[in-house]
Amino acid sequence: MRFPRWAAPRVVFASWLALMLYVPTASAQFFAPALRTLDIDTEQLSRSARLLGMGGLTLVVPDHNTTYSLWDMARIPVAITNDDSTSTVDLDPGSDALSAVHTLADGRERQNLAARRTGSGIEAVYRSRESGGGFGYVGDLSNLRYDQPVTAGAELRQSVLRPAGTAILTGVVPRFFHRRLQWGLHLRFLNETVDRQYREIVSNAAGEYIDLGGGELPPPTEFVLTSLDVNTTAYGLSTSYTLGKSTHIALGIEHENDRFKGTNALDKSTYETDETRPYWNGQAAIVGQIGHTFEWGVNGIGRVSNSEVDWRFTISNGVGAVPLAGRGNMLSRDEKSSEMQARARWTPGKTGRTVVSGEMHTAASKILTDPPNADDATSLNRFINDAYHSNTPAAAGLTLPDSIIHGETRRYAVGWSGGVSHRFTSNTVGVEYHWSRDLSTTQQLGDGPRRVDWDIRGGLEHPLGKVITGRLGYQYHSVDEDEFTTGNEFKANAFSLGLGYAPPGAIWTLESGYRVEFRTQDFNDPTDERQSRQNLGIEVLWKF
Repeated sequence: MRFPRWAAPRVVFASWLALMLYVPTASAQFFAPALRTLDIDTEQLSRSARLLGMGGLTLVVPDHNTTYSLWDMARIPVAITNDDSTSTVDLDPGSDALSAVHTLADGRERQNLAARRTGSGIEAVYRSRESGGGFGYVGDLSNLRYDQPVTAGAELRQSVLRPAGTAILTGVVPRFFHRRLQWGLHLRFLNETVDRQYREIVSNAAGEYIDLGGGELPPPTEFVLTSLDVNTTAYGLSTSYTLGKSTHIALGIEHENDRFKGTNALDKSTYETDETRPYWNGQAAIVGQIGHTFEWGVNGIGRVSNSEVDWRFTISNGVGAVPLAGRGNMLSRDEKSSEMQARARWTPGKTGRTVVSGEMHTAASKILTDPPNADDATSLNRFINDAYHSNTPAAAGLTLPDSIIHGETRRYAVGWSGGVSHRFTSNTVGVEYHWSRDLSTTQQLGDGPRRVDWDIRGGLEHPLGKVITGRLGYQYHSVDEDEFTTGNEFKANAFSLGLGYAPPGAIWTLESGYRVEFRTQDFNDPTDERQSRQNLGIEVLWKF
């Protein structure tokens, strides 16, 4: 099978994800990278349907979800009760979808990729005016289905169910530091259940499709995980301090424990992996204001982890025969990662009608994997070698994996953006420019892909009467899936619209936004590869 050229970098990345599942990785590291490589990640807009309807503006339109507070800027738990002056409940359901096709030689279409994500977020916070503290809960229930072809007639369908929640308790240190010092405790949980199925690609008169109900096929080998379950629990402490009148600094530390188990249970064999992976997560953030017109903030996060993966395998040798079995250590894993974000916003003049804003972000990670020592009799490498030279019936039918070797995976990402908006008598208009570069590199494959994309986006907000507000947006998007290769450059046009409903005197508001993008190839190829993406967001906010 010939993969479409645009899909090659994505398939390489998806294969890397599958490899990391095999070794395996924490499922929490599957969901977010999968959204990012599919380019349906709307994390910045997931809590603001209003901005989704305005073309995806994230910097220059003041919104209650994009303030320069420690919570909106850094999401550090201690700051959740200072994000508003009243108690609030915020519901944010949403959905994203992707479909990509190209034209076959016979004139039919072939589906290259298909994905759909649905989610429902909640943020409920009680704020005590007397004590200055409070408590809150932030949760999300999301699922993702991601289909990709693996052969001419088969596809891999991956489904992820991801419930997550964080309970937060905050307070003010009463007798010291003039009530400027605040503390926060939080407990976080997350579960990701990954189901991987191999299915037949459905072919009909219109084309070949991977998101339909094709028959289920067996996995290609006994050593490919077909399900993965990860349970994450974390607890942490954070603190903030007010410097002067408008500068706030916060520090946080969290201990996270990921326990996951992968399985492949077939009629005659069972393969399992097991790992307990602890993380230490640290965070520091500072936000401030100069005068009444200039706001700024900086946020940094670091993560470290060290763990080992165990394996178990057994396969029947026939009735009455001793099965071929083994268990032991597969590999050791070491991870370090960091993220940084800096943002500033200037509102010149006394009227505050014009807003100028800019942002910069970076991300880096390094993952090292190593097999056990060569003299470890329980290692998977030793079992693979023994099974290869075994004369038992079960070994003769096995499709053995490659040996575990030293591996190094790195990621470097950087981006910046800026824009301006102006509020006229009744209308608000804004425009932003965004640029980013994301490089992945592995020891086995070398550098690449290196994804570079930029876009120009604009939005308009106009009142439609006293209680309804209408919004329109447009975005031109240029994407190079891999600067190191050709034939994977795309251009896209996206259109968005939204409505807001705010009854006078009511304690609740309703916002909705919808975005659709049409992406086409920016290179010469008769297959005419094309993609469509859709994003829907709704927000219901109560203040009491």
